[in-house]
Formats: sequence, C-alpha cells, structure tokens
Amino acid sequence: MASTANVTCPFCSLLCDDLAALEQKQQISVSANACRLARQGFSAPRPSSEASLKGVPATTGQAVRATAKLLQKSRKPLVAGLGTDVDGIRAALQLAEMTDAALLHSQESQSLHNLNALQARGGIAATLAEVKNRADVIIFIGNNVCGDYPRFIERFINAPYALFAGQNRKLAYLGRPGRTELAGCEDHELVVISGRNDEIADNLALLRTRLADRQLLDFSTVPAAKARKLEQVAGMIRDAQYGVLVWSPAAVPQDQADLVISSAQDLLRDLNARQRFAGLSLGGSNGGASWQSVATWQTGFPAAVDFNRGCPSGDGIHTADVDSLLWISGFTEAAPPALDVPTVILSPYRAGANDADVYIPTGVPGIDHTGNLLRTDGVISLPLKKLRDSGAQSAAGIIREIISVIEGRRWRHGIRLDSRMRGNDGE
Repeated sequence: MASTANVTCPFCSLLCDDLAALEQKQQISVSANACRLARQGFSAPRPSSEASLKGVPATTGQAVRATAKLLQKSRKPLVAGLGTDVDGIRAALQLAEMTDAALLHSQESQSLHNLNALQARGGIAATLAEVKNRADVIIFIGNNVCGDYPRFIERFINAPYALFAGQNRKLAYLGRPGRTELAGCEDHELVVISGRNDEIADNLALLRTRLADRQLLDFSTVPAAKARKLEQVAGMIRDAQYGVLVWSPAAVPQDQADLVISSAQDLLRDLNARQRFAGLSLGGSNGGASWQSVATWQTGFPAAVDFNRGCPSGDGIHTADVDSLLWISGFTEAAPPALDVPTVILSPYRAGANDADVYIPTGVPGIDHTGNLLRTDGVISLPLKKLRDSGAQSAAGIIREIISVIEGRRWRHGIRLDSRMRGNDGE
C-alpha cells in the first residue's frame, strides 16, 4: 500500500491540494480531507487498456490512425468536452489548428455568462486567498452557490488560519442556500433573503438602490420582512473593510444569468467608488478554467474557438454544421452529445464507447499521470500527481500521436492539406 501526501484533487476547480491518498492494487482511496467529489473521483477504476473501432476491440495504434483519417476527411470537425489538463488542452488546440476544427468546452454555456458581463461592464475580481485572508463580509448570490464546491466554506470561510480576517465574518445569501452551506455558516452572522428564482436579480437591484442612498424602488410592494433584511445586508456592506460577492453561473437561473451577473458587476462598480469590494465566480471545473486561460493566451479568444477559416475565430459555433466529433472527458463519466456524426472518444470511462466510431482509453489527470490545472480564480496553476502505474496514456499523448500520423501523411504526399483537399490524400 502506497501513501501520497499533499495530493491535488482535480474533480472541482477549487483544486484542494491537502488530500492524502492511498493506492492498493491500482485502486485509489482518499484518507484525509476528502469531499464527496474527491471520494467519487479518486475511486475510479483503472482505465481499460483496450481501444475499439465501432465496438470491436482494436489496438491503440489502429484507433489513432482511424481517428487521423476521420479528422482529415472532415470539413467541420468539432473537438468538444475538453475535460483534460493544460497539456491536453494545448495539444487539442494544435490538432484543431491542423484540421481546421472548432473547440467547445462542456461547460461553455455557463462560462459565457461571466464573459458576457465582463465584456459589457468589466469586472473587479478577488482571489481565493483574498477571500480567506481578508474578506470580512461575503455575499452569496444564487441558489446553493457552493453545492458543486463542497469544501469552499471549510477552506475559505471557516479557515482556522487567516492573515487579517478573523472568525467573525458577516455573511448574506441572496437566494436559497443548501443545507451543507447553512451548517457551515452557523458560527457566523448570516442573513438569508430567499424567494423565487426571478427575485435574485430584483433583490440585487433593490440592494444597489438602497446602497446608493435612494429610497427603495416602489417600497410599498416590498414585504416588510424582506425590506428589513435588505437594510441589514446594506448595513453589512457599508461597514465592510473588505467585501466579496460570490456567485456561480450554474447556481443562478439560466434564463437570467446574464442579468444577475451583470447586476453584480454593476454593484461592485458602485461600491468601489467608496470602499474595497470584489467579486469571485465559482466555475471552471472539468478543466474549464484551464481551457479559458490556455485558449486566451494561444488564440486571443477565451471560449468557443473555431479554426475553420484557417485562423482562430470567436464568432460562435453552430453544431448543426459539424460533421465529426472528438470528445475528451478525463474527469467525469459524461457521454458525448448526440450529434449523429462520426464520433471519437478519448476518456478513461466507457460512457458512449460502444456506440462510438473510435474509442481510445486515456488516464485520469492527477491519478494515472501528472499534469497541471488552473484554479477557479485563474491566478494559479497547481500540479497534479501520478498515484498509480496504470499504463494509461494522457489525452495529450494520444492527441500528439494523432497529430504525428496526420503530419506523416502530409509529408509523404509533399503537401499541406487544406479543407478543400481533405479526403484526397490517397488513404
């Protein structure tokens, strides 16, 4: 039995790096500081060693060559999911540029809400370290904001050691907190203003108006209990030395997500005219934070990058035009979307494998191979350790093999194939 300390958990974008893991007969268990996501993620069985072509067993080499041929013949390939580490994302971008493919992360629709608000209004952001060490007032916006980040309150609100902020933080919730969140906040002053989903944006607007020292809009329509709570939260905010608004795009009503997040940024802009207040968005799991950063520094676009014109574009992707799909899912057992096109799956899990044209097993980053991921606040990358010798290759390694096959075919024919020439390479 092998024990490893200071393990980074890749199964949410907090990237908690204080876990202890045990390996016995290729099975991993977490012996310290595990949340439900860590227990589930690290218990993943050893990846299969067998690739397949339309459900028929094949060697990895055969599957790689079949994938290369499929992508070369495609006119509008899509590389999606992108649940992998930094190295895998870089390799996927290189493959997409070579094959004029588009790239779409599995959580793209959620991250776009933040990007839309950022492009329209700008933003004032806090890091996790600032929340832990400085924030004395924290306002959660949404329903069960920390539900997909189980250790957020433990590590950043109830942290036993903080440089400046003590244990007397003041908390407020504009939305419905989960039971675990309520239990974690019981040692702090907490004000909850819950209600219907469509009231979250309204409550932000009312709070912003009150903080601007203007009478509440249409005060007569606001229930007395809510008015008192809004006044209490406004007082918290006015007295804050270092305040933070915390939200998650997945925790707000999706039909109002742009409005809610834009309203939060508007409130931050107002508050910073007289005091220090910042925002923290929880998101970017499944490699999403790494995807946004890597895509931005390599293409200039943070989401939905398309190389189909021969250069990167961020004008959006229409899946109806896609004629092949490369699905990468290294952290979750998520099947590819049903697009009715030839599909290749790179994953440690077999979800959708029997129906795929090509399935190639890969390792789980942070279990079967080393790597790096960016944290939800986007300011730091953390190393992932290898915990077992499963023999599984990384997604980056498989993608580079695919690239080598494509490059070899082009070199043999003495040409660089463009989109008009694909499918005529003699294969």
